[in-house]
Amino acid sequence: MNLFRHEQICRMNESELAVYNYVSAHLREVEKMNIRELSAAVGVSTTTILRFCSRIGCNGYTEFKYNVHRMLEEQKETKAYFPSEIPAIQYLENARNNQELVWQMEVAVELCMKARQVLFIGIGTSGSLGEYGARFFAGVGVPAFAITDPYYPTPIQEMENTTVIALSVSGETPAVIYLIDGYKKKRAKVISITNTNQCTLAKMSDINFSYYMPVSYAWQNAKEANLTTQIPVVYLLEMLMRKIHMKYDENDDKVE
Repeated sequence: MNLFRHEQICRMNESELAVYNYVSAHLREVEKMNIRELSAAVGVSTTTILRFCSRIGCNGYTEFKYNVHRMLEEQKETKAYFPSEIPAIQYLENARNNQELVWQMEVAVELCMKARQVLFIGIGTSGSLGEYGARFFAGVGVPAFAITDPYYPTPIQEMENTTVIALSVSGETPAVIYLIDGYKKKRAKVISITNTNQCTLAKMSDINFSYYMPVSYAWQNAKEANLTTQIPVVYLLEMLMRKIHMKYDENDDKVE
C-alpha cells in the first residue's frame, strides 16, 4: 500500500514534516510505539501527531498504526529492489500529471532561456549534481557553469541577465544562502531545488522545486553524511534541460 502521497506531503507544515521524516526512517519502531512515545521521539505534541494522521487520510492514530503494519507486511512480500511504494519512484510516477510542476517548469525554462548565463550552485552532493546539470545544459547550447566553492566571490557588476539554479537538500546551508543573497542583490533570478519549500533557500527563490523525500543519514543519531535520495533532483534537472532543448528546436523551425 501507499502510506504517503506526494500531494499530502506538500501540504504539511514544518512540524508535520518532522513527523513524516521520522516515521519514514523508523517504520518498524513506529509500528510498536504509542502516540505519546512517537510525540516524544519526534519532539512534537500529540495534537501534531493526530493532525499528521488526518493529513495522510487516517481517522486517528489507531488507523495510522494499522496502515504502517500493512505497509511493512507488503514490503516483506515484495521481491523488487525498488518497490513502487518508495517515495522517489512515487515522485517520478506522479510528476508527469502534477500541473503545478508543469507550470513551474515552464516558468523556469523561460528564465533559463532569457539568461545570458546559468549558474549552478551547490555544495557536497548538491555540488556534484550542479556540475552534472551545468554539463547537460551546456550540451544543448546554454552557457552554464557550476560553482561548488562556498567562498566563491560575488561579482561586482549587475547580474540581471543571469539565472542561478541553487541545489540544497535542507535549503539551510549557510554558505549557499550567503552566495544566493549576493546574487539576488545583483538582480539575478533564482531557481532552487530543495527537499521542502519551507526553508530559507526556497523562500529566497523566484521558483522553487521541492520533492519531499524522507531525510536519511548514514549515521542517524549524529545527523551526519546525508543520504537523502537525489533521484527527483536528477529528474528535475534533466526535464528542465530537455524542455529547453525542445524550445530551441521550436524556435529553429520558426526561423526556417
